[in-house]
Amino acid sequence: MTEPVFKAPLPPQENGTIPPPPPPVDKEQVSESAPKHQDIKQKILPYLWYVLGVTFVVGLVLGVMMAGGDSAPPAPVCPLRYVQNPDIQKALPLCGRTDRTSACVLFIMNTSRYDANAEDFFERAAQLTERNRYLISTDNPIYSKSLIHPGEFVQIKIPALR
Repeated sequence: MTEPVFKAPLPPQENGTIPPPPPPVDKEQVSESAPKHQDIKQKILPYLWYVLGVTFVVGLVLGVMMAGGDSAPPAPVCPLRYVQNPDIQKALPLCGRTDRTSACVLFIMNTSRYDANAEDFFERAAQLTERNRYLISTDNPIYSKSLIHPGEFVQIKIPALR
């Protein structure tokens, strides 16, 4: 080993003596202590795998618990209520399942919070079927004053185009 050309003075200790110089460093010791970050990786890496494994298992268990069983309760059985139209004598097909020019039956739901007369829905039926409102009201004279409660359906007879 070579000694350095310039030696800096060491500070004196409390009792006034100069401390001894540090022991010489071997090159083998320097090469062994240099890769400390690899030691840290080797110590932390197994714990990281444990954490990832536990996270995966917990996620898998929660996913199975959420997806398992009945996803939704069964829908309640509630029949659709409609006010019977006495103006319809024979069984007419539903509108949308026949030719646009033939007679049919149209159902419209009362979505408001208030009771309404069937006549209030004739304008909407005229818009949906592209028929004249007057023709619809003349084909449903008895039914026009029927009271339709909220949530019930109106059964409107739609005349054929002439």
